[in-house]
Amino acid sequence: MIVELIWSEITKNENGFPVEQYHSIQAYGKEKSATRSEVYEAMRAGVDVKTVLEVRQEDWEQTRHLVDGKPEYARKVKLSGCEYRIVRGYKKGKATIELTCE
Repeated sequence: MIVELIWSEITKNENGFPVEQYHSIQAYGKEKSATRSEVYEAMRAGVDVKTVLEVRQEDWEQTRHLVDGKPEYARKVKLSGCEYRIVRGYKKGKATIELTCE
């Protein structure tokens, strides 16, 4: 399925004032179920896990941008018309990134 990875950057407008600018790319994602232990651990931390997605590492790297000199990646994902916040992303295998979303 096609998902949309979304991130924002703070830039300055023509008058020098900060403006939030949104960016997005489309990527192929595979929806997975969150495991029982993952859901309970997240609940203890106050996070309500809605879905888990697997995306290709190449697509994930396209969202890379610098914030205060440190690399950042997409913070939101749009899936089937719904927008989710990415709470955790980690490398799974050699070519995929698993995103836990709320």
